[in-house]
Amino acid sequence: MKLLFDKMHGAGNDFIVADNSKCNWSENPDFIHSICDRHKGIGADGVILIKNDYSLNQLRMTYFNSDGSVAAMCGNGLRCAAAFVYRHKLAGHKRQVQLQGDDGLHDTEIINASGTQVKISLTNSEQFHPVVLENGETVYKGTVGVPHAIAVRRNLETMNLREEGAFLRHHPFFQPQGVNADFVSFRSPDQTEPVLIRTYERGVEDETLACGTGCASAGVVLHHFFGFSQKVCFLCRGNDHIEVEILKVGSNLKGIFLTGPAETAFTGEISVETNFQT
Repeated sequence: MKLLFDKMHGAGNDFIVADNSKCNWSENPDFIHSICDRHKGIGADGVILIKNDYSLNQLRMTYFNSDGSVAAMCGNGLRCAAAFVYRHKLAGHKRQVQLQGDDGLHDTEIINASGTQVKISLTNSEQFHPVVLENGETVYKGTVGVPHAIAVRRNLETMNLREEGAFLRHHPFFQPQGVNADFVSFRSPDQTEPVLIRTYERGVEDETLACGTGCASAGVVLHHFFGFSQKVCFLCRGNDHIEVEILKVGSNLKGIFLTGPAETAFTGEISVETNFQT
């Protein structure tokens, strides 16, 4: 069986994206893991399957980590999904489309003619709160689609991200589900320069070049606890910028919006063994 796909990335966070209304892509974790392998497969941080549920008149996005596990949401993946829908006209010529994720319904908007800059809405389902670890460090735990722990660092460029990220991701306090670990560095809240951010992603179990929900989470933390404005610009590891905008009514958080790149690297097809179609 041949399956069609687009290889896409959002700020360097890369995905295999496919229209599962036309192709019967397997959701078998072993299959997902195998095609995400960067040496023996296509190579990606995750897989995004988009399906048009005609009974509900709704487009649905399902996101898989590279280890084959399902994640409730991926911010960079959602932007790529919206760009894929626009490019393949799955919703006609509409630039504003709602996509259903496992964490709820999301508004998306293509904001440039080429379809490579996308704005999306995210949900903050668990308020961020400080957590003091046994070493005395304070991190900030909450959920924007998926759980995150935010830590502030001065030595972002020289830190051992894999070691420190794995420490937070698997810390007993955050079990059993664990967290994505995000590390940020900034000089002051006045935003004369973007905030640097690095992320160790759960399900990838390594650093990725960008994490959209990580930027959104860090934006909320920097606004609430460090005096930043409601718009925060981040510079990701892949040298791309992501802007986070926080919508508030009074002191209540009403929405989080993420704007950034969503680009297609190439399109392709693969032949799949039938034993994976389970």
